[in-house]
Formats: sequence, C-alpha cells, structure tokens
Amino acid sequence: MHNFISLNVFTAYAELFIFALLVAFLICTLAFKETYKNFLYNSVLVVIFILGLFLIRDSFFSTSIENAFNGMYISDPLTKFLKGVICIFFSLSQYYCKKFLEIRKIPGPEFLLISTFALLGQLLMMSSNSLLIIYLGIELLSLSLISLVALNRDNSDSIEAAIKFFVLAALASGFLLYGISMVYGATGSFDLNGISDQILSDGANKVIVIFGLVFIICGLAFKLGLVPFHMWIPDIYQGASLPMTMVIGSTPKLAAIMLGYRVLFEGFASLLDDWQNMFLIMAILSLGLGNLVAVVQTSFKRLMGYSGIANVGFLAAAISSVQYGGVNETLFSPDALTAFFAYGVIYLLSFVGAFGCLLLLADNDKISSDLISDLKYVMKANPVAGWCLVLFMLSMAGIPPTIGFYAKFFVLEVLISSEQIIIAVFAVLMSAVGAYYYLKVIKVLLFDGYSLADQTKQISLGISNNIFMLINASSVIILGFFPYIIFNNIKFLIGTSFFS
Repeated sequence: MHNFISLNVFTAYAELFIFALLVAFLICTLAFKETYKNFLYNSVLVVIFILGLFLIRDSFFSTSIENAFNGMYISDPLTKFLKGVICIFFSLSQYYCKKFLEIRKIPGPEFLLISTFALLGQLLMMSSNSLLIIYLGIELLSLSLISLVALNRDNSDSIEAAIKFFVLAALASGFLLYGISMVYGATGSFDLNGISDQILSDGANKVIVIFGLVFIICGLAFKLGLVPFHMWIPDIYQGASLPMTMVIGSTPKLAAIMLGYRVLFEGFASLLDDWQNMFLIMAILSLGLGNLVAVVQTSFKRLMGYSGIANVGFLAAAISSVQYGGVNETLFSPDALTAFFAYGVIYLLSFVGAFGCLLLLADNDKISSDLISDLKYVMKANPVAGWCLVLFMLSMAGIPPTIGFYAKFFVLEVLISSEQIIIAVFAVLMSAVGAYYYLKVIKVLLFDGYSLADQTKQISLGISNNIFMLINASSVIILGFFPYIIFNNIKFLIGTSFFS
C-alpha cells in the first residue's frame, strides 16, 4: 500500500476505474445469461458517462498538476476535461450503436468490451509523460480498433479493412518506435521533460533528435490522418461497418490531439521552428486533398473520411500558428492552443451526432447501403433524425449560427494574428469547397426524397432516442449562439494547465 501511495497511482483514477470496469464487465458477461447482457451494456455506458461528468467537474475544481509513476504519468485540468468529454461521447456513441448491432447480429458485449479497451488506450496516452507509455497507449488503442473492424466476421469488406488497418498501423508504429529509439539514443531519456531539458542545455545531438522527431511526427500524423499519411482513412471508413467507423473517427481523434500537444510542446517545444513547417505543409495538403477529393465521393462514409482529413488540416494549421518564446522560454499563444483544442471538441460533437442519426435508422435497409443518394430516404423514415442530420452537416460545413462556424473562425483568426495570411486565405477557399459537398448532402436530405414514387418505411425511434438526438443537435445551435462557453472554459483550463 505504501508503494501505491508513493507512486501516486490514484492520480490515474480514471484509467484504474476503466480497467476495473473492464474486468467486472468481462466476468459478468461470461457469468450471466443472455437476458442480462442488455442491462450490463446499459450499466457500463451509464457508469462511463458519470465518470466523464466527474472528470469535467474535477478539471474546474481541482486545478493542481499531479504526477504519478515517477513522472511517467501527468494529470492537469485540461487533460481531465478532455478525458471527461471523451468518456461522455464514448457513452453516447455506444448508445447510438446498440440498435445497429442488434439488427445486424453483431455481438454487442464484445463490441463494447473492445471499444472500452480502446477508451483505456486513449486515456492512457493523453496523460503519458514518457515516450514508452505513449507507445503503450497507442498500441492498445490501435490493436483494439483493428479488432473492432474485424468483429463483423461475416462481412468480407470488414475483414479486408481490418487487414489494411493492421498493415498500415504496424508501419506507423514502426516509424514511431524508430523515432523514439533515436531520441533516446541522443538524449538518454524517455521522459518528455528530460528530453526538453537535454535539448535546451545542448546535451543532445540536435541532428539525431530532429531525425527521430521526424519519425515520431510521421507516426502521430498517421493517427490523425494527415496527408500524406491519410491513405488508410477512406478505405477503413468504407470497409468497416457504421458503428466501427464512428468509433474510429470520433474520440481517438481528440485523444490524438492531446497527445500531439504533449509530445510537441512539452518535449520538443525548443525545436518548434524545425517541426512547425512540417505541420504547415501537412495542413495545406490535408485541406486541399481532403476537400477536393470529398467533392466527387458517392459514398457517405468515404465522404466523411475525406472530410475528417480536411478537418485535421485545420488542426495542423492551428498548430503551425502557435508561437514560442518569452523570458522563461514558455509558450505565449494561448489563443492558438484554445482554437486547437476547441476545434477537436466541436468536430467530435458534430461527427458523433451525424453518425448517430444514421445508426438509429439501422432497420431501414434502404438507408444502410452507404450511398449519399440513399440519404433521401432519411427524412421520410424519421423527420426528427433527418432534421438533426441537417444541423450536423451545417455545423461541419461551418455555416452560422452553428458552433462549427466559430471553430473555423477562431482558427482563421489565430492564423491571421500570427501573420500566416496565405494559409488563412487557402483555408477559407477550401472551407468554401467543403461547404459545397456538405450542402450537397443537405440537398439530398431535404429535396430528393420528395420525388420518391414509393413510400419508404417509416421508423419510430422512441422518446429516449429522439431526446438524445435533439439534445445533441440543439447543442450545435445553442453553442453557436454562445460559443464562448467552450472557448473561454478551454482557455481557462489551458491557463491552469500550462501557464500556471
């Protein structure tokens, strides 16, 4: 017990709780009959949701920065807040998936179990202050997601997507591990703070460190889906079933954003001039390729895949606008960091909501074929789901008064304030292209369905499902009128986490 206290293991209470929950859920799944599995499924979601609320509350009321496991684990207010957001949206996404899994006869408990392992990997890598723990968290996440994609064993597309995902994820992990070994060889440390101190004191060979950092960035860029490390996203999105696509494209993105900050700004901030240009180039490529290729897509999941690439391009642009300096060599552009983290939260809100609407309509076979043209049946199947999907598309397009507009606006604002006018203009042009294909989806939803000669199957989703959708969709509008609820709170948490 003394060793537990000395290592401050209870600082990692979120990870410990999720692990204990996994063990309990596994035992109960094996021990209980099939009739009780639905209750277990819902119970796990409720518990994780409550954990998310507690983490968000703790982020504002406990503003201290704590270390555990001899400095390999770090907990700060912003990290706890983002963990809370991830837990809440994880519960919401799993709730949306439940109906689809039942209809397609995909084992729900196994799906939730593997997804929770992925959640554990996300939480672990967000608080990692050591390159080894970062690698452990990433591998736990990657292997869990690969297993999820392959879970639908009767679908050949899912198996093909899982194989592709495994090969490319292994390649990215190889890049990451090679970069970690080079950095360790040059600095003699896996600890991010130790690496930073070695670089600042000229105790490390900067050439080797930079080469190692390039490989690490390649591995991180793969997880985010930045061009030219994006090749897995469209194929995996299309090959995987709808629930797997939502799990892959939602909360892991936000976890990767926090991880990117940890590695780049806490470990290699003094080399900002060396790696920031890499992100500037990847931002331009991702914004251009993601938006332009999305225009010609006929598959909704592939469109959302390329849309995701374009959105991480905005994130990379925000990274490229963060400045470094000051008396104590500290970061002094909290506005850029605020835009960076807020964009990730807002994208998660819209992405989960959009896929959730389609998942709840799973028993309409006409909607499940994955073509954009089949979305014309959505409004007739269930108008509530249809109008909610319209709002999510408007938010992702960045059209006011939705919160998505302010997500893009604040990124453009920090780009202009950092005098990156060219990239800001390019981002505006690509946003206009993005608005086109989102509005194309809205056009199919609102107008194409009325020309149908037949009456498509109408689906009653029930009061609870309608409430979830309406709360999710209305938040897009409400936050659009009060955007500073997100931005001011994140800025406050950044101040207590990184500038205190």
